[in-house]
Parts: sequence; structure tokens; C-alpha cells
Amino acid sequence: MKETLIGLIEDDSLLRENIETYFAMSTDIRLVFSVSSVEDLLGDKVISEPYIIFIDIGLPGISGIEGISIIRKRFPNTHLVMISGACSEELIWQAIKAGANGYLLKPLSLKELVKKIDIIKNNGALISPEVASMLFSRISNIKNQTETLLTKREHDVMNYLLKGLSYKEIASILSISYTTVNDHVKKIYTKLNINSKGELLALFINY
Repeated sequence: MKETLIGLIEDDSLLRENIETYFAMSTDIRLVFSVSSVEDLLGDKVISEPYIIFIDIGLPGISGIEGISIIRKRFPNTHLVMISGACSEELIWQAIKAGANGYLLKPLSLKELVKKIDIIKNNGALISPEVASMLFSRISNIKNQTETLLTKREHDVMNYLLKGLSYKEIASILSISYTTVNDHVKKIYTKLNINSKGELLALFINY
């Protein structure tokens, strides 16, 4: 089985050490870097591109949100997941608009963190339940123009995407195949002129 490479940017030394120790014992997830700031990451030039980077929002120097665009230039295919002790609407909106692929709240259960890595590998969104609820309450008021663009089934798929469900979970709920869900998502993105779940969230944040 191919290893899943992850990175960590976290200034809480105890949390960082706990995560390092936990994943050092994993056989299918490898922590390719663990640093305390964006600046430390930029100073290390020999790093494999991770599949996911978990990045704290409240970092010293360059903040986690400011670091998103900087990190994407170096790792364009990496999923960036924010971690924070604050469930602030404004921080969530800023992170999603900046291009974050998810938002998790501290404290983090390391066993749950592994499950969440599996979720994003299955095209789900890494969003804590409290954050998902907050997002959905804000984006549920969809404009009439968008309603005319999408079919009812596409709306169903989109709403489940916005709740953070994976393609597999959506397929099960709607009693359709994984491939059909993927086809619906492609049509949704085409009709709304977007390319990712992050853009989908950002689109409805402004509604």
C-alpha cells in the first residue's frame, strides 16, 4: 500500500510532538515534515510534496491563512487543512476564501485525524461538525439564478458536498453509484464555472 504523505505546521510544541510520535508508528501514513512556522517550511528546500498539510491558523510570523497562497506555489496539488482552537465565522470564511480544503477544531483526536485523512482521500471535506453546521446555515440561502442552473439531483449532490460528505457517502444516501456522483459534481462545477469544493464553498459564502 502506498504511503500517504502529510505535513504539519503547528507552533504548539506539545501537540506537534504528540502528532510526530503517533505517526512515527504508522505504516501507511508518513509525516514528511513537522515545523512551527511557514518560514521554517520555506527554509527547507528538500521535501516531498505531501498529500495533506495540516496548518495552524494562529502561527507566529506568517499566519496560517496568509501561508495558504505561499504554500500552494510550492505544493500546488496538496490539500491544505486549517486547524484552530477558535470556531470563528470570520476565520472560517477567510480560510475558505483563501483556498483551504478544510477546517478542523482543536483539540484533535489523533485516531479521528486518521479517519479524516481517509475522508479527504475519498473526496470528502475535512470539516469539523461545528464548522460544517455553521457553513451550511450560511450557504443554505441559494440564489434563484443558481437554482435554475442545476437539476434537482445536482442540487441534492451539491448540498451534501457543502455538508462535507464524501462521494461514497452521497452515493449511499441517494442510492446511486460513485461514478454517477462524480458525473454530477463535474456538471455542477461546469455550470457554476468552478473547479473545486473550496471554490464551491467560497461561492456560497457571499450569498
